[in-house]
Amino acid sequence: MSFWTKLITSIKHLFGGKPAKFEPKEKDGVWYQEIKPGVVRIGMTDQVYEDLGDITFMDFSSPDDQLEPDDDLLEMEGAKAVETLKSPVKGTIITRNNDLLKQSDQLANHSTQDNWLVDVKTA
Repeated sequence: MSFWTKLITSIKHLFGGKPAKFEPKEKDGVWYQEIKPGVVRIGMTDQVYEDLGDITFMDFSSPDDQLEPDDDLLEMEGAKAVETLKSPVKGTIITRNNDLLKQSDQLANHSTQDNWLVDVKTA
């Protein structure tokens, strides 16, 4: 996690009260959890990068911000396999974690919660 991400998270926790417990639902290699009313954070499960091996490529499947359930969300290539993660929810992407794409070789070193992909305003 970058310095700025840690700083912003600390400030949010300071002024926002207790952080929400991390108890996500899982579907087909992604986890998702409501982080505030009407906003769902979607990330990748540990199992995905364990199955793929060393990840050599990750990119968002589409620049489009509108999502339907089962739309392609993220394309990944690893030493063992190629995978396309799908959206578990319908809504509009409001934030993309582009920093994660730049650190694909470090995924196994991050906590599951830090491996988030997008925040989606649900429909």
